[in-house]
Amino acid sequence: MHRSDTSRRDALLQLAGLTASFFTAGSAWADNLPADNPQNCAPPKPTAPARPFVGGQIAVKPRKSAFALTDAEIASLTRGWQNLKALSQQSPDNPIGWLRQSYVHCWACGGGTDGQQGEEIHDSWWFLPWHRAYLFFVERALVKASGDPDLRLPYWDWSTQGAATQTFPQIYANPASALYNPLRDAAHVRPGAQMPLEAVGPRAMYLVLSAPTFALFGGDNPAGPNGGSPGQLERIPHNKVHVWTGTDQDLAPNYGSDMGVLATAARDPVFFCHHANVDRMWPSWLATSPRNANPTDASWLGHSWSFYDENGVWTSIKVQDVLKSEALGYAYDSLAKAPPIGRLRTRAAVAESSAPKAAATAAAPEPRPLVLATPQQRVLRTAPVTHSVSIPPTLRQPLRALAENASPRLYVLNINDVSSAPNRSVSAKVFVNLPNANAGTSTETPQFVGFISRVAKARGEASGHAHHGGVRYSFPIDEDLASILQDAPSITVTIVPADTDGAAPRQSEIRYGSITVTPLQGN
Repeated sequence: MHRSDTSRRDALLQLAGLTASFFTAGSAWADNLPADNPQNCAPPKPTAPARPFVGGQIAVKPRKSAFALTDAEIASLTRGWQNLKALSQQSPDNPIGWLRQSYVHCWACGGGTDGQQGEEIHDSWWFLPWHRAYLFFVERALVKASGDPDLRLPYWDWSTQGAATQTFPQIYANPASALYNPLRDAAHVRPGAQMPLEAVGPRAMYLVLSAPTFALFGGDNPAGPNGGSPGQLERIPHNKVHVWTGTDQDLAPNYGSDMGVLATAARDPVFFCHHANVDRMWPSWLATSPRNANPTDASWLGHSWSFYDENGVWTSIKVQDVLKSEALGYAYDSLAKAPPIGRLRTRAAVAESSAPKAAATAAAPEPRPLVLATPQQRVLRTAPVTHSVSIPPTLRQPLRALAENASPRLYVLNINDVSSAPNRSVSAKVFVNLPNANAGTSTETPQFVGFISRVAKARGEASGHAHHGGVRYSFPIDEDLASILQDAPSITVTIVPADTDGAAPRQSEIRYGSITVTPLQGN
């Protein structure tokens, strides 16, 4: 059913019987349905300068898997959300309430239909620290609203391989609970429905946790020489789980909202469960290799944002304030582990054992960027597209050294100037030297290097929202892929559009520019 057949409001009114307890007053949910596209997402104007955040003032409690909560913990979490929703019903502009809390995310992800927005925190190295700060302030509001000082946000443990956790957490699926949201894909959130392997399977988690630099894991500096870039964490499990939980943009009743659209995603309580696991992947990546480290750039560490705390106090918090979760009063009860596939190695040990070879490599001139596609704008629609170029001798030898674990130097494939319309979620699989790949090709192969993916900023015409601007997507060429490339005559890149479930999409439009292979800087 398409947008012209029924409106989101009409569809929700039909579901009002299922959501009677969404707010304390029951039918108020249907009577006071928030706008599909928020007009003004700006935070209420503060009455005093922001107070600097001081960490280490809160007792450290564990964040646990949503699949492992006790009945008492579920009750506290539910009570917290119920009271925040009731607060929004009583006072819609209260910055602590559920609705205004959701606008915080809208403000940082494209803004409202009035064209006003805060700093964009996607597609760059702001992605992880901003979301950690945001979840912290919402968590403190839930603690106060629930009356339970031990309450912490649970995480949706999609990173652990297995049917028990790679499914929708059913504590969020009870229509009589404040954790419920009707604006989800019914087929995906039913009991036992398994999440797509391409989003959370072994290869996907390997690509995230084996990322050799923070830029490739968590995003790059938008003000740096190469510009902003989303990391593997954002573009694979983060984006894919968002859209999987929502629905395709064309389908009633939600047309992509709430989780499937950035402007409304944080209206769904499961958003915070999903993002708690995204946040959990940060310390998991740091623990995967002794070489994995956060940026040390002062412009990153000293950057700040402001939020209202649980008492309504306008508070500034810096990136350096959120680097240790213990300073925010929580720690994860376990960390994610990289699946035992590929040749994930301790690159510090490789660099040490191959020091003479590494020195020789460093003395040799770096290969010039290998160009697979020249700098011109192209449009990827629903059919796969392949670009190819012969591998020159200057790259052949480094690839062989990498394949033989004789060089610490890695290479990256760059797809540059990627953009898409703000009202469409888009996704495309990227394969190297698999030119016949299509939407049905398995991603559990070394030739799969990741996704181009975007979550829609808004729905409908998305008036007032800027396009997803052109950014770079970089994919590491690791030891396993180098083994495939070392004797191949050419390197090919095949970009395969795919829908939420990995099949060929009915419609899609992704714009991109040049495609290059370059040495990885800083590895």
